[in-house]
Amino acid sequence: MTFRKAVSKTPLLEQAYRPGLQALRAEDRPHIEAEDTRSLTGSVDIDSAYARSDPSGNRWDFGIGYQHANRPNEVVYWVELHTASDSEVNVVIRKALWLQAWLRGPGVLLAEFERDIVWVSSGATHLTPTAMQKKQMAQAGLRQMGSTLRIPNQRKG
Repeated sequence: MTFRKAVSKTPLLEQAYRPGLQALRAEDRPHIEAEDTRSLTGSVDIDSAYARSDPSGNRWDFGIGYQHANRPNEVVYWVELHTASDSEVNVVIRKALWLQAWLRGPGVLLAEFERDIVWVSSGATHLTPTAMQKKQMAQAGLRQMGSTLRIPNQRKG
């Protein structure tokens, strides 16, 4: 199944798929750099799609599909664009836990893809998480990427 098809079969995302990075807000697009933009298979704005049904939830921002040259299937980059400061670490951890729960529930079709869960700083990065926060980030599968997510054409690992 493709990223696009999985998105179209996911509750509340049926009409949310956009080509390339079009699901991202204009101010967020510069934070994503793909080595081969033709390999971007689409994007989805989860935060907006779930705003009505989960208005007080710590919703995740975006999913971005990418077809790496050395992978048979697309990889999904789950991207949270958020201020990277010590005071925001717990908020982003809660968002990552929301995403993980969502992938076990309504987003189960999208959970089948190889994935990275990444936090990209939407502004200056002032981040010195405590040991506990680092452990919580690791448990949530969350990686902090600085101010730009660079997606290479060849995926490591």
